[in-house]
Amino acid sequence: MNTQDYKLNSSFTYLVILAALIALGVAGRLLPHPPNFTPMAAIALFAGFIFVKRYMSVVAVVAAMLLTDYFAFGYLSPEWFASKSMIVVYLALLFPIVFRGFLQKKLGVFRIAGAALASSTVFFVATNFAVWAFSPMYEKTFAGLVLCYTMAVPFFQNTIAGDMMWSGVVFGSYYAIRHYSKLRVLTEKNDVLYSAN
Repeated sequence: MNTQDYKLNSSFTYLVILAALIALGVAGRLLPHPPNFTPMAAIALFAGFIFVKRYMSVVAVVAAMLLTDYFAFGYLSPEWFASKSMIVVYLALLFPIVFRGFLQKKLGVFRIAGAALASSTVFFVATNFAVWAFSPMYEKTFAGLVLCYTMAVPFFQNTIAGDMMWSGVVFGSYYAIRHYSKLRVLTEKNDVLYSAN
């Protein structure tokens, strides 16, 4: 299927989707949930897939993270922005955007699930390595690294479950709206945002 078939028909539609993804991210992180069971990876996957303008994918993820971190901690200090661990967290959450071409080439359940699982794995490996490397919680030895990853396994299970479920919800909603909605704004096309320049 041509990637153009996935695109929507107006800049307003894209802005609505952007606002909806940010709202979903904020709600998913602030409302009670099991640790690491959030929609952030699903948001990054879908944003990378749907937005022609790549920066909008980044905005969706970063805006949701900044808003929730602000509401959760009450402020964003210079030390917070300089935290190496937080930088790794943000980069790991942006990683799913790289599956843009993979999903646009042929969108399907197995591709979405594979991209979600890969995103979960990268987040687990990267963020826990950062915890080991940049925090005093574990000894800076191989045994300390192994212990760090071992202690994080329960969180990894939640990450996988959350990424899988939320990816199903987000992409499933998109599929249902595109195929069953009678709203013309979701089915017609023009050139408003099709240029990737």
